[in-house]
Parts: sequence; C-alpha cells; structure tokens
Amino acid sequence: MQLSKRETQLIELFIKHGMTLTAQDLAEFANVSTKTIYRTIKKINEASDIGELISSSVGKGFCLNYDNYLNESIRKREGGTVQGPLERRNSVLLKMLFKSPKKILVQDLFDEYYVSNTVITNDLVRMNEFLQEYQLLLIRKGQRISIEGTEKHIRKAVNHLISANRVWEEDFSTQQEKISSYDINFITSLLEYIEKKLQNGIAYPYNSNIFSHIYILIKRIREGEIHADTCSELLDPDERELITQYDQLYQLSWAVITKLNHYLNVVLPESETFYLFQYLLSSRMEKEPIKLSRKSKEALEITNFFATEMSHLMGMRVDYQPNRQDLYEHIDPLLYRLKNEIIVKNDLLGDIKLEYPDIFQQVQKVSQAAEQKYYLNEISEDEIGFLTLYFVKYKEMIHSKKRVLIMCSSGVGTSELLKVKVRKAFPELEIVDVLSARKFSKAPEKYQNIDLILTTVNLTIEMMIPTILVNSVFTKQDEKRVKEMLGEMRDGNRANDE
Repeated sequence: MQLSKRETQLIELFIKHGMTLTAQDLAEFANVSTKTIYRTIKKINEASDIGELISSSVGKGFCLNYDNYLNESIRKREGGTVQGPLERRNSVLLKMLFKSPKKILVQDLFDEYYVSNTVITNDLVRMNEFLQEYQLLLIRKGQRISIEGTEKHIRKAVNHLISANRVWEEDFSTQQEKISSYDINFITSLLEYIEKKLQNGIAYPYNSNIFSHIYILIKRIREGEIHADTCSELLDPDERELITQYDQLYQLSWAVITKLNHYLNVVLPESETFYLFQYLLSSRMEKEPIKLSRKSKEALEITNFFATEMSHLMGMRVDYQPNRQDLYEHIDPLLYRLKNEIIVKNDLLGDIKLEYPDIFQQVQKVSQAAEQKYYLNEISEDEIGFLTLYFVKYKEMIHSKKRVLIMCSSGVGTSELLKVKVRKAFPELEIVDVLSARKFSKAPEKYQNIDLILTTVNLTIEMMIPTILVNSVFTKQDEKRVKEMLGEMRDGNRANDE
C-alpha cells in the first residue's frame, strides 16, 4: 500500500488530534474542503490490503482503525508495498555500488522491473545526479554500466541508501536486502565481542550502524573490487593523534578486522581498521560513554549553547547541570559523526515529528544556528530527532518534579545547609521552602501539593505527607533513604496510572 502525501497527512491528523474526528474537523485541520476529505478517505481504504483504515461512525464522524494502521505500517516496513520509482532506482544503485567498479549489463539491472527504455534512461539520469553528490561517476559503455570512485565515497553512498531503505530492524532481521543467517550470526558475534572487550553495551541504533558498516564491507569484498585508501591519504595529524589517545580502542578495531580476514579469507587494508575505529568512537554506550577528550571543549561549548537556547525557546529551565552532562554525552560523539559524515538512521523520526512538532522545530532552529556559529556540517533530521528526545525528557522531568519542604527547629542555619546538600544530591526535586516546624504548624494550608517533607526534628503534628527524619548534614545514609522513598512514590504513581 502506497499513500500520497495528502493521504499520509490525513492519517497523521487522527494520530495527532484523536482517533475519532468529523469530516469538518479534518477539513479544518488540513485546510481543504469536506469533499476532499471524503474523497481522500475513500482512496485510503481502497488502497488498503487488510481492510478499512478509516471507518465512519454514525453521529461521531470518522475513526482510524489503529490495529489495521499498525499492521499496514509493519507490512510496509517488511517490504510488502509495491516499489515506486525511487525504490527502484535505489535498489539498482545498491547493486551497482556493491559491485563497483565492475561493469554490469543495463538489461540485467532493470529486467525485473519491466520498464521501458525511456524509463531506464530517465532513471540513469537521476541516479547520476545522486552519485555526483558523493563524488562518484556513472560510466556507460554500450550496454554496460559501472560506478567509479574512491572506496570511502562508495561506502558513504551505500550507507545512505541502506539507511533510507531500512534493510534491517533492531534485531538485525533482514528486509529488502538478502543476507544469510550465517552472516547475521557472524556479525552479531563480532558486536558481542566488541561489547565484551569494552565491558559496555553499544546503544541502539549505534549497534545497528556498526552492523551495517561490517555488512557493507563483507558484501563489497565478495561482489566488488576494493581499491583501498592508503592511511597516508586517509589520516590527517589530528586523526593520528586520536589513534594514539585511544590506542586500546584502535587495537580492538584491529582485532575485529583480523577476525574478518579469517572469515572472508582475505587480508583487508589498514584503512578498514581506521573506518571501524571511527564508528566505535562515534557510538553512544549504554553505561559509561567513551570520552572524546580532544573534542571536549568544543562539545561543552555546543552543549551549553543548545541548553541555553532551548531554555529560551521552550520558556522553561532545562539547562540544569545534570541535563547538560547528559546532553554532552550525546553531543560529544555527535560532533565526531558530523565531521566524518557518519550517518545514523532514526527509525522514530516520523513519530517524533508527529508527537513533538514544536520541540522538534525548536531543536531544528538551534541546530541551524549552531551550524553557523561553530562551522559544523549540516545536522540531519535524524540527528535532530535524537536531540529532540533529550529536551522532551527534560520537559517531562520538570513537570514531574516532586515538591519538597525542608524543616528544622529554627528554619535558619541547619536547614539552609540541608537545602544545599539535598539540591546537590537530587537536582530533580523542587524545594518549595525552608522553614521551622513551628512556622509550618501555624499555617499548613499555605503549603499545598507537597510530595515530601525532610525534617531534622521529630514532628509532633500528625502529617498526611510522607516524611523522612534526616541528619542536618545529610549523610549518605539519608541520601539512600530519600532515594528509596522517591522510588516507592514513583512505583505507586505507576500503579495508579495502570
């Protein structure tokens, strides 16, 4: 099932504004007539292979059948839709890039699509335009055609096309591209080897990115002819210094390439070790991230820029130090990806743009400003989508902050010290006030919607609010008890929601 832009936008209106909408609602949201809405809904349902996606309900309007919509989305991801011109061109390009610089009969490339010579000619023109963006040449001699260029540019073009086509899912199951289970198991074992040596998991989608890189290398070796970039051409002084700084990571890359040599029965060039090294450096780890100390100053400046500008655009403080540190650990490898044009596909991009359009547009605006201010390569929508999720998280953390009162006998010295230590240990808490128990007992109505009280004295008044007795210097044991209480409160809220 292939939907036009208008049909896709109409379905997105249901997801954004509600599962049931009237024709008038849809017309106003889409800025079209109700006749257009009826006609578009009819086309959507006629194109569906699994029943109506949008049904009418007497007295209520139209309703999106969410189960059918999800099933249709899955079918689309699994290649269940008819290929259009773009998908055809991308598929042909992939075949040629994998076999580069070998020459292939034009007819062999297009036979399965049953298209005319005019269509083939038009396709080749469009394909050549795409290849020029990657400094690659489409060479045609008679009935044979080939792609020529450096290995580095061939890999970038292949990676772009594979990312666009979503060859595999998070578990590396295959879609359009035919890949043997034997290869999947081998590449997966390499990923497990890397994680074991790092004593750290590689977060999704970065693990998928490394999987793609190794898969592309295997297929290029088997089907094409690799003309390796020499390290003297490949590495600048900064990159040589990077290898020295992260020698252990470079040695791990070398060990993985050695395993590939045995698997493929070849001797891969040294440049392949550096390519893999780049991918590892640009990945996000599940626990302790790899610190790119060489880039830390630049990454810190750009992190602060994003935090400050987004706080202004969102109209709320999201630039607290814990948030900055969290964001920094993403931006640090992001900068390395931008410099080396490493693509990371964001499978959630469509959902992110649909669910959080305002924050996405704000991050996009700040990204464009950062590109100009810090002379960065273009930050893709995929990367903007990842950054958007961070600011969505910070916004939700603010809205879910627990309101805390701090009490002691006087409400002055000891409680102020306690306030500083609590704020340092739990920056996510909102400290509403610091006061004496006596002051609170005189006017408890002034303190509504309090979630937790931390006190250095035994309270004689009966409290309906959770209360923890703590030391005035707030020891590690106190910190542990507060952490446990917050955990219980979160679990309780989750149970209530369910």
